[in-house]
Amino acid sequence: MPSIKLSYFDIEGPAEKVRLTLAVTDTTFEDYRISREEWPALKETMPFGQVPYMEVTEDDGNKLSFAQSAAMMRWVARKFDKTGTLYPADANASIDIEQMIGLSDDMQRTWMPAQYMGMGLHKKFGHPEEFPQKPEVVKALRETFLAEELPKYMNFLTKTLEKTGAFLCGANITIADLQWLAQLRYFTKGVADHVPADSLDKYPVVVAWMSRCYEVPQIKKWYNM
Repeated sequence: MPSIKLSYFDIEGPAEKVRLTLAVTDTTFEDYRISREEWPALKETMPFGQVPYMEVTEDDGNKLSFAQSAAMMRWVARKFDKTGTLYPADANASIDIEQMIGLSDDMQRTWMPAQYMGMGLHKKFGHPEEFPQKPEVVKALRETFLAEELPKYMNFLTKTLEKTGAFLCGANITIADLQWLAQLRYFTKGVADHVPADSLDKYPVVVAWMSRCYEVPQIKKWYNM
């Protein structure tokens, strides 16, 4: 078994779908959590100045290292999934998975301004460093997302699940489920201002799907359920 080190901050974020894929495939890895103090120096060594970052030492000593969480998720599934269902190699079999991953990415892009504005990155959206209206803008962006955008995407998921049954792409869990699960957990924690922990309660089909995901033994173990 290769030696794998996955580095990210001590939060879930984009690394969580990779962690879940490693967990579901029963792949041992070092889950390295980067401290705030060490990040500035470490950032200079990253290929794109960002994390997560994966380092792999193969059994023959060959070493790989790469960034981008989506690439890591797909690589792990393709390399370590023994069932062939987590991320099938066949193009026709994988197209539904790619479609659902793309939908997840669409929702993340829609949410990003509301998230990043609240993280003090308002200058990236054209606002000055001194921006006293920021709290009100963040509140409006997040409440608008919950009222208008989240229902749209949850409706897409609900209709999909009503057709497919157990998981997003059929009877078997796939990396599409893992990406969506990691993404939607954020909206059930109450950790972000103006995003209550019951934000998904209006969508029972989605909540039931999340519960089925949590019943997968490796996922249940990962979250100590």
